[in-house]
Amino acid sequence: MKTRKKNTTEAKRMLLLVCATEAETLYFSQMRKDCRYVNLTVLQAPENSASTLQGLIDWTAKQRSKGRFDSAWALFGFDDVGTDVQGVKDMEEYSEKKKVRMLYFNPSFELWFILHLGAPTAFVRDISPLREKLKSAIPGYEMTAEYFLTKGLNMHIKLFPRHSTADLNARNYNAVALSATGLKATTMPDFNENLTEICGLADMSHNQKVRH
Repeated sequence: MKTRKKNTTEAKRMLLLVCATEAETLYFSQMRKDCRYVNLTVLQAPENSASTLQGLIDWTAKQRSKGRFDSAWALFGFDDVGTDVQGVKDMEEYSEKKKVRMLYFNPSFELWFILHLGAPTAFVRDISPLREKLKSAIPGYEMTAEYFLTKGLNMHIKLFPRHSTADLNARNYNAVALSATGLKATTMPDFNENLTEICGLADMSHNQKVRH
């Protein structure tokens, strides 16, 4: 009599990313598709929940429990939720209690795009001058949902070749920010580590052609 083999295939771990704005959601949805991260779920928090940091964390926690995700992140620029360095520090314990990790950018999510171009040598309090550099480097760029649905439809895949450089720039710039404010400027490198741990390496083999 043959013995039935046990099914040793483990269920895939699941990662949740909740974004504060539609533009951010569209960009990370591009990333999910481009990199074939099948066990990553990207959601946009409702406007009434995304207007404050606690509201964003609470809504993310609810989705984490509902979907039984192994890891959950709430993504926001400080300007998205009207917070500052002290505000984020004050929410660290609360966020940990809710089992939600904060993926933040000080002062704006656009810092992530800027880090693809280079690491600022001094702490950036006003994103406006660097935003102009972004517009020069990426013709037509606007941090709007309309942009990511039209001209910026391939924003992620165009930036992807510089992803590792941006991650390194983020780590270097975090040292500058820590010295200036006592808090990292972004936790994107931490998210990247968790993303690789759960979803594996990006599979870009199907992205041989990029529409312009």
